[in-house]
Amino acid sequence: MNIRYYCEHIAFRDMFSSDPVKVITRLLTEKEEFIYNVFLKIYDEKQEAFPYQAKDFKVDIKKKDLFEFIIITLPESFMAPTLCYKIILAYSFQLDLFQYFTIEDANDNRLGEYKVLCGWIEKNHYVFTNIKDSEEENIEEKIYDTIMVG
Repeated sequence: MNIRYYCEHIAFRDMFSSDPVKVITRLLTEKEEFIYNVFLKIYDEKQEAFPYQAKDFKVDIKKKDLFEFIIITLPESFMAPTLCYKIILAYSFQLDLFQYFTIEDANDNRLGEYKVLCGWIEKNHYVFTNIKDSEEENIEEKIYDTIMVG
């Protein structure tokens, strides 16, 4: 299994699922350093060379109604199909709903280049919809409209 895939789809998702408030708090306070250190630790544990720097990650926070979205932009170097361009942590202000979403590279030799919005619900992976580059800037709107309340 690709180590980056493991970080994005398993290790970090499991960390978020087991203690979402802790992960959210650390991301809000430490931002890029936190996600960088999480990935670095996983690569070290797997004895894999870590090809990224903290500046390769970006953490943004956006709000929509009673939800907040932490949007983690991941490095585009070493991308491959199924890897993530972004991880989006969505949660309600009441802290009673937590969701893990990804924007993944879905390039296909037959279909060309495209991205998909995916989510993890109870350790099951779902592909929700294709994502245009123009939709990434306001991905919280797309998630809110099509998944969180749709």
